[in-house]
Amino acid sequence: MKKVVTAALAIPLMTGAVLAQEYPERPISMVVGFSPGGGMDTLARLVGDRASQELGQQIAVENRPGAGGTIAAAHVAEAEPDGYTLYLGETTTLMGPVVFDNVGYDPIESFEPVAHLANAPLALVANPDVPVENLEDFLSLVSEKPGEYFYATSGVATVHHLAGEILEEMAGLDMVDVPFQGGSPSVTAVVSGEVPFGFVSLNAATSQAEGGNLKILGVTTADRVPDFPDIPAISEAVEGFSAAPSQFVLAPAGTPADVVQTLSEAFGTAMSDEELLSSLTARGFLPDYQDADTFASDVPDMVSTWSDAASVVSNGN
Repeated sequence: MKKVVTAALAIPLMTGAVLAQEYPERPISMVVGFSPGGGMDTLARLVGDRASQELGQQIAVENRPGAGGTIAAAHVAEAEPDGYTLYLGETTTLMGPVVFDNVGYDPIESFEPVAHLANAPLALVANPDVPVENLEDFLSLVSEKPGEYFYATSGVATVHHLAGEILEEMAGLDMVDVPFQGGSPSVTAVVSGEVPFGFVSLNAATSQAEGGNLKILGVTTADRVPDFPDIPAISEAVEGFSAAPSQFVLAPAGTPADVVQTLSEAFGTAMSDEELLSSLTARGFLPDYQDADTFASDVPDMVSTWSDAASVVSNGN
């Protein structure tokens, strides 16, 4: 009888273990807070496709643009913590509560860090018809006509917006930001001439510049990007300037640790794939994988740094 009882008691434990081992049993949704076609959407699809191969289930990208990505972040924060809804976020997620009221999430308490994927330089670009060829021309032109020049961004309180505001502050410029619903529409606005300047992903900038549709004036990293050595860093003209966002994967708070681990390992394997890394660097991303534990230890400092920057800019305006 004892053997029968022991076996019976073991059944729930074995069932739980089997269920945990079977994750994922269905497709996973990875929510992106920007429109299709932009840098974040591209990153999600490239990394998601490769990680899907490791997981044995598709990672489907779901675009929920608006409010600098905070709408998408809030959606994921409220999702069932079962590993089937993820958020591909960037620095905007961390500073959202500083800029917007009632965003519906806390950047630390509402999520489980899964993996840090990359850093992505932004680029300051100009329409080809604007009479500037370099950063010095840009600074001179804009300084001569305060308040008359516009620049496109991917949305209010996005890193693109913050980069522009920081540049204005550090260079003593007076410009007008024009927020769009994502990176792709903002690029289109500059290409068409609707807006003369813009802060866009380096990926989008290089693609359009190759066809003569944009001029790239500089990148937002502290130094030049190794794969694009001919593009100057804005810091070469404005000392101390730097505004390069990070990209990472988050899950809703309460997601089981073993599920987070499975996801983290899948993204880690994906980010060691040379073909994927080449695709990312060719599009202006700087791959920088961190597993769940390492990334989690860095999140508080990231939140503090970008929230402080957002607070300074908001108070200055």
